[in-house]
Amino acid sequence: MLYSPRRLEALLGTSLHLVTYQQIKALVGNTDAREAEDLDYKRAYSSGDKERSEKGNDDIAIDIATFANHRGGLIIVGMAEVQEIPSAVLDIEFGTLESRIRQAAASRIHPMPRFETRPVRNPDDPTKGVLLISIAPSSYAPHAVSTPAKKETGLRWPRRHGADKVWLSESEIAAAYRRRVMAATDQAQRILDLENRIVTTTALTSGQYPLPLLVVTLVPDLPGELILDGNSVERIRAATREEIVMLGAFTPTFEDIGVAHRRLIAEAGAGTPYAIRAELHIDGAGTFAVHPIGMSPAAGDNFKVGVLDAEIVIRTASALRYLARHARDRAGANGSALVRVTLVADTYLHPAVLPAESTGAWPYDNPNFVRYRVHLHTSTKIVGADRPVGIRAARLA
Repeated sequence: MLYSPRRLEALLGTSLHLVTYQQIKALVGNTDAREAEDLDYKRAYSSGDKERSEKGNDDIAIDIATFANHRGGLIIVGMAEVQEIPSAVLDIEFGTLESRIRQAAASRIHPMPRFETRPVRNPDDPTKGVLLISIAPSSYAPHAVSTPAKKETGLRWPRRHGADKVWLSESEIAAAYRRRVMAATDQAQRILDLENRIVTTTALTSGQYPLPLLVVTLVPDLPGELILDGNSVERIRAATREEIVMLGAFTPTFEDIGVAHRRLIAEAGAGTPYAIRAELHIDGAGTFAVHPIGMSPAAGDNFKVGVLDAEIVIRTASALRYLARHARDRAGANGSALVRVTLVADTYLHPAVLPAESTGAWPYDNPNFVRYRVHLHTSTKIVGADRPVGIRAARLA
């Protein structure tokens, strides 16, 4: 799917995967459509003999890497400009242009960034039109470029600056690589923080034990931004009352959605074994907590909790779909995402809730109690008995 910045959607009147030839043509003479940090126009890329083609391939790689090393953006090939303002549509022949662009990027950009191309055809001559190259912001930046046609050895790092490009200095390159390494560490810590927050909140409402808890957390590589105001909240609230989140269900999942600091909170069945809670952050991150059904009664000093593996799969898939849609459609996040799925035999056995030191309260009040065990079973029986698929043990300190 094409990366579609909101500013460009407002400029064009629609998203990039739906924009028409007439909407592109309407940019001509529009001063608001001048070249900018996220927008560039190209008449065409050089082609013909080998020397011209190689030069054009170098230019393709440099242009794509320039946007990938900044905030992403759009290149419209087949548009002339005068003083950065689009002046005329110059229909280009598509032919093998898309294949050429991909080959040039793959052979000259290191590592290759994520981008998509889309031909917008002239309705009077479908073999011609303009080509959109949509480059997403990259979590793998900086991207280096080699330019063999320019007879320059080594690698260089371009970046968009206003309507132009600049070449990164040694110190800027070093800083960019540090950001790439630190981003993974920061993302891993963020996913733990979000999980701990929702578990702590859920634990306060859990009055029955043992009560298994499944928590799914998603943090996108490239955050977006959901603007929360009265209108957007009402739209989300109306959609939430009708949305069926759980796979295989026939009724809406959440009763309502509320607003907290930099996030939305959707709940259903709070304070019961059927509670579901989702926290949706404005940058596209989110957590989803649900209690899998299928408890077996406590027996003696060893509590065992039986959970069907099919239920774990369905609830995890439902949560991932819900969180991914929030990240992509509402917040406009991009890139891949870090996902963490946690299953504990009881909310109070999660490290964020379990006291570090033993106390006289449950579950420490049973001196013979060692641990809870969550058994995952298939939904069918083999030779009259359930076949265990796996065990998740939660050990007490």
